[in-house]
Amino acid sequence: MTNLINFLKKFEFVKKSYIWIILILFYIPLIYGFVFSFNSEPKKGSVSLLSWNGFSSKGWLELFSDERVNGLANSFLIAIINSFFVIVISLISVFAIWNQKNKMAKAGKNFMHYSSSVPLINPDIVTAVALTLVFSIFFGTLYASSESFYRSVIAHIVMSLPYGIMLMYPRSEKFNKNLLEASYDLGYGKIKSWFKIYFVYMLSSIVFVFVITSFLSFDDFIITRITSNTSTIGTQLYEGSFQTWALALGAIMLLFVVLGNALYLSYKNAGSFKSLFNRTNNLIKSKVNFKEAKNEI
Repeated sequence: MTNLINFLKKFEFVKKSYIWIILILFYIPLIYGFVFSFNSEPKKGSVSLLSWNGFSSKGWLELFSDERVNGLANSFLIAIINSFFVIVISLISVFAIWNQKNKMAKAGKNFMHYSSSVPLINPDIVTAVALTLVFSIFFGTLYASSESFYRSVIAHIVMSLPYGIMLMYPRSEKFNKNLLEASYDLGYGKIKSWFKIYFVYMLSSIVFVFVITSFLSFDDFIITRITSNTSTIGTQLYEGSFQTWALALGAIMLLFVVLGNALYLSYKNAGSFKSLFNRTNNLIKSKVNFKEAKNEI
């Protein structure tokens, strides 16, 4: 470690550019996949990432076929439903824990905290098999002709719920009870005060949980495949050999990431420029007012 620090001190340009080197190493495989999404399939049928077989748009056309579009629609639908229920249940749970934190013993709080963390360290295959057994008791045997969309939704909620509680709990613990009491004094009811005060306070955590649980649900394979027969984009990616449409999907996701980062940076720079402009304008106005006051004297 000392040798690395000395090397960075000796070569200053490496110290300044190592972040760019890391970003380049991160994006090279993604760009490589984007280029080879236009590679034609060899005779074996599986995509080759070692040899160029000629330009082809077959992968992109297959990505927009009915089967892939249905899988993509199922993935989005499951992710949205899953995120909605996870947010509602997590929000109610962390509020109940916060509301009872003075009445609940430390052992009880630790039990709730650790019990909600167990599914995080539990392997997905174990969770999937356990859910399959539970579903077979309540809903009967899963047949090959049954899609069982609701089973995949319930399974995704069970999988994502610990993440929602874990991400919302720290912010909820810092909530000031005096805000709710002040709202009661102003004449607001409990429900209206909860939405006006607590819900708005937790809004940043809600958005964060929505993003995390949506991505967890969108690319899940093990739990979706074992608990139901629902065809999603995640299950289709692992069916059979690797195809060029998967690279095309990765290229589209890369495009969204790049555009999202560009929009965020432009918004951030615009905010900084606006703040700088306002400060400069206020400084000029103060100088003008000072000169006018000086002339009057």
